This record gives sequence, C-alpha cells and structure tokens, in this order.
Amino acid sequence: MPAELNAPVRSLKMLELQIRAGATEVHVGLRSKESVSFDALPANRDGEPTQVSPGLLAELVTVAHEGGLRVHFCADTPVVRPDDESAYREHVARALDAGVDTVVVGSLPACAWFPEVSIVAGGELGVSTLGFAEHLRDVYGVRRVVVPHTLTLGEVAAFCRLDGLEIETPVQTGAGLDCTRCRLADTPGIGLGCRAGYADGAGVDLGGFLDGASDCALCDVPALAGIGVTALRIPGRESPNERQNAKITQMYRRALRGHAAGVPITEVIEQIDRVELMWQMGWLPRLCDQRRCRFQDTPQQRAFV
Repeated sequence: MPAELNAPVRSLKMLELQIRAGATEVHVGLRSKESVSFDALPANRDGEPTQVSPGLLAELVTVAHEGGLRVHFCADTPVVRPDDESAYREHVARALDAGVDTVVVGSLPACAWFPEVSIVAGGELGVSTLGFAEHLRDVYGVRRVVVPHTLTLGEVAAFCRLDGLEIETPVQTGAGLDCTRCRLADTPGIGLGCRAGYADGAGVDLGGFLDGASDCALCDVPALAGIGVTALRIPGRESPNERQNAKITQMYRRALRGHAAGVPITEVIEQIDRVELMWQMGWLPRLCDQRRCRFQDTPQQRAFV
C-alpha cells in the first residue's frame, strides 16, 4: 500500500488546499474551554491559530470525509494534570462527537482512558524503542505510532517490521536534537518552543549548537515507502502561509507518485526544479544547500541525542 500523507489543517480553506495538494489524511486541534492547551501546541503560535472551534471541527470532519480523508484529532499534550483530567476527557468527547477517526495522545495514562477509540501514540509520547511500541499495542490496543523525528531510517524500518502497528514518521520537522522534548520557550509564557532560534541571556544565538534536526525527507521517500511506512506526517498547523504548507504536501505527493510509477527520485526533483518557484527560491537554498536532509548522514543527523 502507498504511504499516506497526513497534513495539518486549521481552516476550511487550508483543508481544501491540502486535498488539492494530495493529502490523504489530516490532523487537527480543538480550542479548549480551559486556560490550557490539550494538544502539543499552544492555541496560537507565531501569530497564527493552531486550533479550531467545535463548530468548525464538525465542518472540517464532514468535508474531509466527503473527500475520503481520515481525520486525526490532536489531544497529544504530554502531561494531563489530575485536576484537568475531567476537562481533557470532555475535550476529547467533543471531538468524537464531531466524528474524528482517531485520537492522537501524548501521555501514557491517556492511552487507557478511551478503550473504544482508535488511539494513535503521538510523537509527544516518545516511542523510541520497539519494546515500548509493543507494550502500547498489546496493553492499550494502540494501532498507530508516530515515531520521534530523531530516528534514523534503519530504526524506522525496525518499527515497520512490528506486527499489528501502523508507523507514521514526521517529515519537514526540524528544530532540535530531540524535537518537542527540550521545552525551551520561543514564545513568552508558553513553555514549548524550539531550540533552533534560542539565545542565551547575553543574546548569543545558540541555534548552531542546539539545532541538530534535519528537515527534508524528499529524497528518502522511495526508501520510506520501501520499508513500509504507513504515513508521512507534515507539520504546520501554525503555518503563516497555508498555500506554502500545501505546496510541501504537493512535493511529497509528487515523490510518492513518482516512486509508484518507477520514476527515480532524482528525475522527480528535476521536474520540480523546472516548474516550482518555491523549490528554487526557498527549498533549495534553505534545505538542500544547507544539507538539511532528514535521513541522510549529515552533521545534523549525527548530532542527535
């Protein structure tokens, strides 16, 4: 089976663009009634909303299902305080009422709270060992795991060999030696952030030292498809440019279609280079020229901890 493309959505327009770009799944967050966020992102990031209202969520689910897309609901906060458990459960219940297909969780207790629901172990859960993945499958009935973006291609392949588990891997991620675990804040008062642009008290940019993440996995799409990855997860619910984010989805769709047709990835990229201004103006200098290669042997890859 070809790999799915799991794209971010925060509006009907963004959903429409992602469908046109070739997404086959989407992930979405819901604005909480509480003062806390119940997914891995704050309600607003980089000046853009990351979550939607209950009414909009229902609309998004309806349109996505009409287009044949699966909807993953992000409830992947890494910690649910005891005082917030009831509110968290109600939060998830609202999404289930809207018709979402799965619930993506980020904490081990949450895996047990919804026994009748299709649970995805999100990246925040940090499933970096095969034993942990098997435990989630056997004890909690988890059927999909989003592996941390710090894993190598060989490590992802080992996860794909596990029976009864779908494996989803992030692409176009970036930002940190162990992304989502550092807790360095890039937004005042948030507590979640990115060490890529972090500066110490003297204003010295620590990005060169702390940012060990690699972003682009386009060249490795054939390898990912070959080892049996279920889905490629594209981030960007907070993306300031919805069209640009959808263009990323389109690039990966081109790569997947090329692989299915037996076209070498080098030829696919040559075709992209001839027709896509975004490739020439943004992708090539920011990713290729900087060796931001997700699964290749680069200094960034070797810097993972």
